[in-house]
Amino acid sequence: MARSSLILVLLAGCDSVFGLVDDPKPCQPASFDGMTPTTLAVADEFSVDWDQRFAVISMDGLMYEMELPAGELVAIDLGVYMDLGLSLSPEGDALFYTAQIEPVLLRGALRTAAARWTLDATVPRGSYAGTPSGDAFGPRHVLVRLRTNDADVIEYEDRDGVWMPVGDLHPVPGQRAPNLSPNGLVMVYAAQDALGEHAIYAATRASRDEWFGNPQKILTGEYSQPQLLGKCHNLYVDDGALLQRFDR
Repeated sequence: MARSSLILVLLAGCDSVFGLVDDPKPCQPASFDGMTPTTLAVADEFSVDWDQRFAVISMDGLMYEMELPAGELVAIDLGVYMDLGLSLSPEGDALFYTAQIEPVLLRGALRTAAARWTLDATVPRGSYAGTPSGDAFGPRHVLVRLRTNDADVIEYEDRDGVWMPVGDLHPVPGQRAPNLSPNGLVMVYAAQDALGEHAIYAATRASRDEWFGNPQKILTGEYSQPQLLGKCHNLYVDDGALLQRFDR
């Protein structure tokens, strides 16, 4: 899950790496309200790689890979527990996920081939991790919710295979950890406002050395697990039963 995974990126091909270094600045999120989504799959949980070529999906407690936009579901084995909080690396070669035991357990896996995963990769301390930044931008960064039902989120950086906390704790509403864009400069998350309205929010920053600016609402509705890809033009969400993509 740490920098050693760059070897797997190179084995998997160079498209993602070239794409990543072509995206050095934060994209500017905008509203997807009023747009009609494309339904991609039945899914309880999901995460999509940066090239939007494949997804990891959980459905009825079982785990699958799926080529996007309409490939067959291929079963994968990530262990015996019910898993939530799926978070693929941008290159699609590693995955964070949270086993639903007491207390919940943040786990990691490395993708060694199509539908083949090696378990027990190194993970930071916490309960839920979002999608990390890409290796091509330097040390990976990831946002982690330390405890369930706790607003505190902390940022970790991979330093030679060890996840080290950087910066201060920051309250971010919601249950899961925010997802990062591949360059680590945009975060996106699902939350409720003070009036109980569900929405998707995004925030940007100029550098990974600073925290994010004020969040903005980009989609109203009871959606979860948002990923903002395609330079902020494609928003993936789950509506409680379906993996959907909004495009603008």
